[in-house]
Amino acid sequence: MREPLTYAIAYGAAEAALEAARAEGARICVVVVNRGGITKVLLGDDGVGPIGVETARRKAYTAAVTGMATSAFAALAADPAMAVAPPHLVDGHLLPVPGGQPVVVDEGEVIGGIGIGGADGATDDRLAAEALKSITGLLT
Repeated sequence: MREPLTYAIAYGAAEAALEAARAEGARICVVVVNRGGITKVLLGDDGVGPIGVETARRKAYTAAVTGMATSAFAALAADPAMAVAPPHLVDGHLLPVPGGQPVVVDEGEVIGGIGIGGADGATDDRLAAEALKSITGLLT
């Protein structure tokens, strides 16, 4: 099976997120993973600590393996019906907070995820969406 999420695409998304964050004075870490949640690219700006790096990785993983934005996953995980078996406790790598977006090709196939850490949840979420938009034309 070919790897549909190439390094060039992953790096382009990460670089776009980092540049967008810098333009507004935010310091972030961005992680792009393949469909299995394996890290392809990790870019951390100056001053981003270990929590920003780890949350970015886990947000990217969550988006890739669930196929949904982490903000939607957070809502799912918070649903009282999920209290019996919270998904983020079943898989400890899942992180139910905003800031991750799945990378999806035209056919609806999830080929990876983008995660941002280091800013607040709303900023992380917006930057992940911007990073995704920056590569939309490359996904076929």
